[in-house]
Amino acid sequence: MNEPPSPEVVVFAAALELAADQRDAYLDQACAGNANLRRQVEALLRVHNDAGNFFDKLAAAQPPLAEGAMPSASDTIRPPGIPAEKVGDRIGRYKLLQQIGEGGCGVVYMAEQEEPVRRRVALKVIKLGMDTKSVIARFEAERQALALMDHPNIAKVLEAGATDAGRPYFVMELVKAIPITRYCDENNLSTRARLGLFLQICQAIQHAHQKGIIHRDIKPSNILVADHDGVPVPKIIDFGIAKATTDQRLTDKTVFTAFEQFIGTPAYMSPEQAKLSGLDIDTRSDIYSLGVLLYELLTGKTPFEAKRLLEAGLDEIRRIIREEEPAKPSTKLETLDVAERTTVARHRQSDPPRLAHLLRGDLDWIVMKALEKDRSRRYETANGFAADIERHLENEPVLARPPSTAYRLKKSFRRNKLAFAVAALIATVLVAATAISGWQAVRANRQASRAVQAESLATQRLADAEAVSQFLTDVFKSASPLEGGRTITVAEALSNATRRLETDLTNQPARQAKLQSAIGASYYGLGLFQEAIPLQEKSRDYYLAATGPESLETLVATRRLANLYAEVGRLDEAIKMLKQVLTLSRKTLGPEHPETINAMSILAGTYNVAGRWDESLKLREESLALSRKVNGPENPITIQTMEELAISHLQLGHLRESIPLGEQVLALSAKVLGLEHRQTLRCMYSLGASYYAAGRRDEALKLWEEVLPLDRKVNGPQHPLTLKVMSRVAITYGETGRHDDAIKLSEQVLAINRKINAPEHPDTLEAMQVLAISYDQAGRHEEAIKLLQEAAEVAHKKLGDENPITLSKIGTLSFVLYEAGRRDEAIKLGEQVLELRSKLLSPEHYETLGAMQNLALFYEAAGRLDNSLKLKEQALALARKMFGSQHPGTLQAMNDLAWMQATSEAADIRNGMNAVLLAEEAVAATHRKNPGFLDTLAASYAETQQFDKAVAALQEAIVLLKSDQEKNDYESRLKLYQAHKPYRVKSNP
Repeated sequence: MNEPPSPEVVVFAAALELAADQRDAYLDQACAGNANLRRQVEALLRVHNDAGNFFDKLAAAQPPLAEGAMPSASDTIRPPGIPAEKVGDRIGRYKLLQQIGEGGCGVVYMAEQEEPVRRRVALKVIKLGMDTKSVIARFEAERQALALMDHPNIAKVLEAGATDAGRPYFVMELVKAIPITRYCDENNLSTRARLGLFLQICQAIQHAHQKGIIHRDIKPSNILVADHDGVPVPKIIDFGIAKATTDQRLTDKTVFTAFEQFIGTPAYMSPEQAKLSGLDIDTRSDIYSLGVLLYELLTGKTPFEAKRLLEAGLDEIRRIIREEEPAKPSTKLETLDVAERTTVARHRQSDPPRLAHLLRGDLDWIVMKALEKDRSRRYETANGFAADIERHLENEPVLARPPSTAYRLKKSFRRNKLAFAVAALIATVLVAATAISGWQAVRANRQASRAVQAESLATQRLADAEAVSQFLTDVFKSASPLEGGRTITVAEALSNATRRLETDLTNQPARQAKLQSAIGASYYGLGLFQEAIPLQEKSRDYYLAATGPESLETLVATRRLANLYAEVGRLDEAIKMLKQVLTLSRKTLGPEHPETINAMSILAGTYNVAGRWDESLKLREESLALSRKVNGPENPITIQTMEELAISHLQLGHLRESIPLGEQVLALSAKVLGLEHRQTLRCMYSLGASYYAAGRRDEALKLWEEVLPLDRKVNGPQHPLTLKVMSRVAITYGETGRHDDAIKLSEQVLAINRKINAPEHPDTLEAMQVLAISYDQAGRHEEAIKLLQEAAEVAHKKLGDENPITLSKIGTLSFVLYEAGRRDEAIKLGEQVLELRSKLLSPEHYETLGAMQNLALFYEAAGRLDNSLKLKEQALALARKMFGSQHPGTLQAMNDLAWMQATSEAADIRNGMNAVLLAEEAVAATHRKNPGFLDTLAASYAETQQFDKAVAALQEAIVLLKSDQEKNDYESRLKLYQAHKPYRVKSNP
């Protein structure tokens, strides 16, 4: 910590505020009885006056400017006889190539170093006319301070020295980049991308602060951004007005920086810098400036307009910064005119309403906390600032909150003392007139006490969060970039952190529990659920013992653990724990608390995995209504809940609900979160599943092919969602004849699942099923059967026969047995699946419909035509009821029934007439573009002796065909119709 200013400095600073003829009287009073203090202050005043006279003399030595002209770089005041550096000069081993910048203390040149290496650098020389003793000392401090820092986002100091004229200079790496605000706007970076850059800046500033260095002039021109292989990398430059905050002695030449020096750029200056009082500057001054920078990155404007500050005098600038409360970022955006607001939003890949919504809430609170006038209310560290932004990005509660009513009242009182004095007088009379006022006062005191306790708790939580962040930072920093000749992975770094937890922080169990949870969450994000479980169990056990079963910490830890159990297939344990969490959350936190809503969502998801879809749907409908009320319709939590509800509708066969809801939530997620956000990717996957179930396979495949590279980029190649998309693409490839591609993808998915999951994990079983389907589609039936039998056996042992996962494996196995010609076995399993699906899902579920159609196919192939015909009639009636007459699934059911009625050995004139009606309806609905439906219509016409129509319909179908094999089949039937003979089959082709 910095020492408080000495008495002579405080008195000196106050004396400077007075006119010269008033200072003696002030000193008589301030230094009464302390002659030594009086002498020290007077000496400081003489030095100050002498410095001013020196610059006056320098100014007088310059030729006068024309009236109204502004001084240029060539007009810079300099002492006689000391020439300025110019392009082409050499300083040491550097040749000045061109001037590239000029700051308050120095001029920056691009220079070329010729030996021992040849390279271009940035060389800063102290500005002519600024080499007073105090400035040179501060510059010396700057040079040594910068040498202490080593961070990828801070420009490196390469060398330092002095020119022949004695002026200091230092050499930095040449940063070929542009100011951060300009970079963001020119590249139209989204709000999320801007926050990502800002987090890197916070980390760099934290590094400087840990070295005892305050920047004190953070602004866009001092933060440059360049593209490195397509990745934006920010670099902080010009710590030229930094100073040490520790007791470390940087240099013998370091001297006191005069209080009247106005260091920093006003628009980014903290209130304590503007105050010019005895209050020392600390790292929280940089936090304020970071807040201004974030404000500008979000809105395109600074809290106080630079133009207004430039037009104001020094005292007015100080008053504005110290006293005026800036508008919140969302409010600032709304004050811009329409054209400017539209431009600002466009630069952030948004539109004005959406951008205002993004800023409102968390980001408003975070920025305003950084901009607090009272520095004790700001973030204590840059890491703390960054941590709150990360919480926002991860949809977790942020520590920043709107100021309390009591705090706002205190601020208002300070601004309006007279008005409050009158109000207080009136209040006193009223209080005296009622006896109940005493009780109210006691109650107010209790509330104030609770507020103090809450603020203390928030401070403790902030300290804990920073300790957790620091531990993880140290773990990643200390890890060798190479281990055994290979680059270590994030998972390995987390494993190192887990091992360190066994020895570090053993005397701080609360922070150890937070770290266990934090590392567990990191494992979860990587899809490494087994590794996360022991950490989360330890964290839950600590909170349960320390805070009891009903505390928020215990509820959150238990909910996270249950979620992990569900991910690894321990569904019964997960559901039991989540039901307890939800019951306690409703009791202790209330039904509208975010954690209660979250618990509902996780329990609904677990019900879903367990096949308890009705319970899942009910909870998700309730959860969505609460989230819209509490969080708003465009909040990411609400968006996720909408997507989950669409999934529930899909799984219950409610395609009329799932598709419109899925389309709505995808558009909303892309608008609010961006196309590459994980939630948007989930929405794309889910909507594709709804399209697929509805028979819209081309739309499904297009959507999945679009999302797969995004998933690999955003989530990683082994993430569960990436694997699910790969599986869906593989199945669809197989259906379209791309068998090699399908098998290759399916084998990759299974290999990864077996590597990261247990054999009984639902995702592993699903991957086995997908590969079996790919084998079957390619004609490799026996390989498919073997794989499915293995998956069904594992599911039977771990989940039971009535679990949807088990049923799915058995159902697929029955179809593959049919494809392999093992029809009796297929029928036996098909009957079992249809019975259980009707019982467990209801007779009107789309999976029940699928089981019904499969079994009808098996019966037909085995010659059990009556059984098959009956099931096909039931399937068509069910499809009409569920999907409507124009749905692709319904039309396919029409075609299947019509074909059987027209071509089976049991065909008769009654069935033939019904077949004609069904086939004509299906052909009309597909605009005569489906050759298979035209083929069925031709067969129906032939069965009813309408051979001319049969020939015409089949000729129409042949024109649409692409396969030579299909054309041969159709042409052989065409010859029968031309010969006035119907077509008969023993089984559906």
